[in-house]
Amino acid sequence: MERKTYLFAALLFIGSMTTVEAQTLRGTVTDAISGEALIGATIKVVEADKGTISDADGNFRIDIPQSGRYTINTSYVGYEPNVMKEVLVAGVKEVVVEIQLRENKSELAEVIVKPRVNKAATVNPTALIGGVMLSMEEASRYAGGYNDPARLVTAYPGISGAANSSAISVHGHAPTTMQYRIEGVQIFTPNHFNDLWEAGFGMVSALNSNVIGNSDFFTSTFNANYSNSLSGVFDVKMRTGNNEKHEKIIQLGTVSEEFIAEGPLSKQHNSSYLFNVRYGFTSLASHLGLMDSYNCDIYFNDFSLKLNFPTKKAGTFSIFALGYYSGSLDRRKDISKIKSIYNAIVLDDDLYALVAGASHRIHLAGNWTWRTTLAYNGEHAQTKQGYYSLKRSADNVLDVPLQWEEPAKLIPYGQEKLNEDRLLLNTELSKQITPAWLMQVGADYSHRFFRLNCSATDYVYSTNPFTTFVDTRGNTGLGSAYWQNILKLGNRLTVNLGVAASYFLFAKDFSLEPRVSMKWDIDDRNTLSLGYGLHSMVERMDAYFFEQNGVRTNKNLGLSKAHNMLVTYMHKFNDNLNLRLNTYFDYGFDTPVGINGSTFCAVNRHYNYFNEPMVNEGNTRNYGIDVGLEHYMSRGFYGQVNGSLFQSEYRGQDKVWHPQFYNRRYMFKILAGKEWMVGRKKQNVFNLSVKYSIQGGLRYTPIDTDAMNRMLDLGEMPDEPIVKANESMNGQFRPDNIVDLTVSYKWNKRRVSHTIAFEGLNILGVETCLFQRYDLAERRAIDHKEGISLPNFFYRLDF
Repeated sequence: MERKTYLFAALLFIGSMTTVEAQTLRGTVTDAISGEALIGATIKVVEADKGTISDADGNFRIDIPQSGRYTINTSYVGYEPNVMKEVLVAGVKEVVVEIQLRENKSELAEVIVKPRVNKAATVNPTALIGGVMLSMEEASRYAGGYNDPARLVTAYPGISGAANSSAISVHGHAPTTMQYRIEGVQIFTPNHFNDLWEAGFGMVSALNSNVIGNSDFFTSTFNANYSNSLSGVFDVKMRTGNNEKHEKIIQLGTVSEEFIAEGPLSKQHNSSYLFNVRYGFTSLASHLGLMDSYNCDIYFNDFSLKLNFPTKKAGTFSIFALGYYSGSLDRRKDISKIKSIYNAIVLDDDLYALVAGASHRIHLAGNWTWRTTLAYNGEHAQTKQGYYSLKRSADNVLDVPLQWEEPAKLIPYGQEKLNEDRLLLNTELSKQITPAWLMQVGADYSHRFFRLNCSATDYVYSTNPFTTFVDTRGNTGLGSAYWQNILKLGNRLTVNLGVAASYFLFAKDFSLEPRVSMKWDIDDRNTLSLGYGLHSMVERMDAYFFEQNGVRTNKNLGLSKAHNMLVTYMHKFNDNLNLRLNTYFDYGFDTPVGINGSTFCAVNRHYNYFNEPMVNEGNTRNYGIDVGLEHYMSRGFYGQVNGSLFQSEYRGQDKVWHPQFYNRRYMFKILAGKEWMVGRKKQNVFNLSVKYSIQGGLRYTPIDTDAMNRMLDLGEMPDEPIVKANESMNGQFRPDNIVDLTVSYKWNKRRVSHTIAFEGLNILGVETCLFQRYDLAERRAIDHKEGISLPNFFYRLDF
């Protein structure tokens, strides 16, 4: 990638010259399981030495005289104390927090227990192991966060990202093996450009930290209520809009323009709205030289919506939506940059996706809580592929040096239409049987309607008609049910015993999956957690409909399964410094693999369609260790250092273990940041954050250059190079070194707040080696590299 000098003229807005008045901190205190308001809870703001108690609706309000970061301590008889750290009170936007307390048997017995720190606990109160809580406020100040929850998570140990996408790999698993959830239901990977060319990838997430609340990310051995995933679960919660005050945000930047509005629908009934719309600026930014898009025009836009309607007796109703569009069109490249046939490609892509639904939560008599979500999720992806023609001699051999054929000729190669619409239902009943025993039962069902078409010619520039790999429409379903019990066995030991059951209608495949985890608070500083779970997952629908000679070879593919085991040790050095050590082992079976000597495996899937006949006869194993040291914000400083060593392998019908595509083997990341409260009354905020990461390169199967030379001599050029099948994934690309930088300054006035910022993602322009290509001129293998450097200069106005 060519390195560019990014020019930016900061947009200054002349606001009111009056100083900031006292800020209001308000929120609600509720039971973490039932959502019921807790009356009379004690809330204290430590640094301001102020406090209050919650009212009959669980609400509280505290006036803060000085801008800054504050710690909120909350206590209530019969519940674990809660500590909420790093709450920023600055600017015109009201600070509204949701404090969820967890019932505690020991407290009832008048035994002093340690408070639960929000940074050290997941939003899901039943999770004992494998999860981290993601603060959306961190996504705006962490280098590499980019207001994108998907990129924020890659700062944590065991989770790798990439310089060319927002895909997430957990412990060396493929991004396609993890699951995204929003408001309780599973959705497609919510990334722009997802599944257009690369499965499970995307350049920018459609999730936006301005509308997402604190959420959970789980790695391995997750609870029984999470099904259909083999590696990780991203459990996303949309936040509720301000129910007392109308607030708006306008953000203008070099990557996107954004508008956010929230406020009360009815102050009398405490109902609210939250709306966000974002328009991608990437196409113009590419033409202006602010980013390198590899001669490709790329477009994206998205919107988010949440309406919240609490009632006195009928519970709380909400309506939510997330919609996004992505598109791209390749331009013809400079002939001097053409090395492989892939460089001559033209992709014309469009992606339309929507999640829309309604949720209901009610607290019933007898300590029962019932939560239900009904939703629609659709993803329609269409790709047309062709190649600009290169000039050839009379005997059909490419001219060297390479030249474009003039006038320009675009020769079609293939097309894919992958449309899927899902109707989703998730429901859960919880009962606090005793203060020491919580029981949950629930079910999840998705009915899937699909229209799939994939076809291509046999080689590039071929004049033969397209061969159809998939051409079908139909519907099927995936259902699951679970039962779990969270038991407190004394003052320091908690156990989660559960079981899940999944059934895939298409293959008529059933899986019964035990899940068990425990957490032992050894003392006030040390915690040990253990977990085991059997997990299963279905493939994308196109995998089951691959056709070879008119026969659907994969119609009998069933669920992929894996045993996941995890051990976590945590040590608390002090209130702000914590050590986490994970060691894990995942063993997969019934993994789809190629037949008839093929070494293909579903875990190495890269493209948005399968073109292999497969059987459930493969295995995988992923094992390793993660070490992370995290410093919560204290006196403006925050950061973390973590490292991982791991192995990811698979074996097919040859019974030989091979590296998986994402077997990077090691990762190391260091993130550090400092925040200063500046100005005459310390009302303004300056933030500087930097992150450095290094990780092993992706795996590849070496190209068979002799076979490619013979094909080229015949005038044929395969879209995909011929590889040495007996050396499957034996090669490894060079390591990736990525630097991210965030600098921001926010100054606050009485009625408006202004922010100017630079978010530099991959500021050194590092390109990731994805796979090998065949150099047409030099007739040798070369590394194909891609990288995204997104320099987002923006101005933001809160009012």
